[in-house]
Amino acid sequence: MVILVPELTFLTGLSNLQRSSRTVKEVMWEMLQSPQQHYQRLTGLLRRIRDTPEASQELQRWGLHLDVDIHRTQGHILPTERINLRHRSFFPDEELSWHREATKEVPILAIPMNSWLLVYPKRLQQLAKDLVAAVRSTCGAMGMQVGLPTVQELWDDRIESYVKSIRSSLGSQEKVQLLLCIIPRNRDDLYGAIKKLCCVQTPVPSQVISAQSLMGHPGKIRSVVQKVLLQINCKLGGQLWGVDIPL
Repeated sequence: MVILVPELTFLTGLSNLQRSSRTVKEVMWEMLQSPQQHYQRLTGLLRRIRDTPEASQELQRWGLHLDVDIHRTQGHILPTERINLRHRSFFPDEELSWHREATKEVPILAIPMNSWLLVYPKRLQQLAKDLVAAVRSTCGAMGMQVGLPTVQELWDDRIESYVKSIRSSLGSQEKVQLLLCIIPRNRDDLYGAIKKLCCVQTPVPSQVISAQSLMGHPGKIRSVVQKVLLQINCKLGGQLWGVDIPL
């Protein structure tokens, strides 16, 4: 038996039951708040403490007083960095995001992917075809050249089936630039087994995609494919963007 002290433990990640799209959206909304939102919530908390008699009395008993506003100080604002792609440069927006430019412009260095292996369970055959079609229709705008993959279908989604098939396929081909696996759902044990095989036993760049992330309207799979292609280009040795670093 392992007994944990509640005050010294923190929740990391969500269980499969908690990992619904609504829960994830709520968690991300809590995490990705703007400075203005942080300020409003903190000042709101201070006002609630002030307006709650029990809280005010407890602070008085301790001889404490909380101001209703946060201390303000003069900060140093750094200049916005310029993002450089192969053919153009730009300054990011106020949210400091340049995903749109990175997926519609040619990166500094794009690596052609002509020899890659696609592994998936047979029941996800149509999803795999949609994924390949989305990859080949999206890669051109991102400056990448992607050929047709070598396909390996599995009869089931057991860990042993994935590992055995991947090891056999990698051993029978001379050069595989990347292994892309589609798994039915987020499974840490299956993901860990694939990564252990590809990182330790038979080294090859790998990308694992959950089928759940590809299901939905066509715009969703396109958005996922764009992000995956950016990751793949980096794993193959490409360079997405850069910034000016003067002497």
